[in-house]
Amino acid sequence: MRISEWDPLFQEYALLVIEKIQSDEMSSAFSDFTHFLVSRIQTIPTWQIVLPVIACLAAGGSVDDGVILASAWASLNLASEILDNVEDNELTSDQFLTSPEVASNLATNLIFSSFHLLTSIHDANKANQIVRILSSCGFDAAYGQHRDLMQERVPVELCLNNYWENIILKSGSVFRAATQGGAVAAGANKMISEALGDYGTSLGVLLQLIDDCRDAFNQSSEAIKWEISLPLLLYLMTVGVEDIVFPNVSSRAEWSNSLQDAGVIQAISELLLQWKTRALESLSSLPQSREKRILERIPSLFLERIPSIANEVIDENNI
Repeated sequence: MRISEWDPLFQEYALLVIEKIQSDEMSSAFSDFTHFLVSRIQTIPTWQIVLPVIACLAAGGSVDDGVILASAWASLNLASEILDNVEDNELTSDQFLTSPEVASNLATNLIFSSFHLLTSIHDANKANQIVRILSSCGFDAAYGQHRDLMQERVPVELCLNNYWENIILKSGSVFRAATQGGAVAAGANKMISEALGDYGTSLGVLLQLIDDCRDAFNQSSEAIKWEISLPLLLYLMTVGVEDIVFPNVSSRAEWSNSLQDAGVIQAISELLLQWKTRALESLSSLPQSREKRILERIPSLFLERIPSIANEVIDENNI
C-alpha cells in the first residue's frame, strides 16, 4: 500500500486542522499571524500535519481530539523550526519573516497559540496530560538546541556521542510530542502512550538523519560548505582521525565518493535501517487498523527519496 492512496484522507484531516487554527479566537485577533501560520502549514507535507490525528486514531481516539492536538502541535513544530533557523543564522526572509526580530516574535506567538488551542479539550485530565507531554518534549528540544549552540570543538568520538544525544533531544522530542500526545488524546493506556512516543522519537531521528546526510549522496560539482555533520564524524572515525578536520576535497561529488570508498555510505544505510526498525517495532503493541498501517508505511516514505540507498533500507515485507 503506497502512502499516496491515503492522500484524500490526509487532505480531509489537514483541512480540519487549518479550520481549527483559523477559528481560534487568539489567531483571529492577529490576522498577520493567522495568515502566516496557515500559509506555512500548507507548505508542510500533509502526512506531517495530520500525524497527531493518525496517532490518535491508531490508539482508539476520535478525529476531533486528534485535530485539536494536531493544530497545537503544528504551531509548536513551526515555532521550533523558526527559532532553530534564527539561532543558526539560517533564517530565509520572506513576506512574513522579514527579520530575526519579527521571526522570533511570531515564533513566540506560535507557542502561546499552541497552548491556547489545547484549552478547547473539554476533558481536564486529558488536557493536563497533553500539556505535560508537549511542554516536556519542548523543553527537551530546547535543551538539545542549547547543547548544540554551546558545543565546543571536542575529539571526534565525543562529538559523535554528543551528536546522538542532541539529535534525540532536538528532533526526536518534537515528533514524540505529536505521537505520544495523540495517544493521550485518545485516552490510551501508558503502554500504548509510550509505544507511540517511541515511534515518534524514532521518526524524528530518522528524518533528521536523512537531512544531515543529504550531502553524502550528492553527486554535484558544487563546493562543500563544511560543517560538523554525521557523515564527517563517521568518516573521521573510520580513517582513524581523532580531532575534527575537514578533508581536502573539491566538490560534493568527490566527498560522496570518498564516503563511499570509506564505507560510510553503507554505515549510514545501516543506521537508517536501524531507526526504521525501531519505529516499526514500537508499533507492535498497537491493534491492527488502517491508521497503524499508515504509521508503518511512513518511515519508508522518507527513505524512498534517497535512490542511492533505497533498495538497502526499504523492505516492503516488513510493512
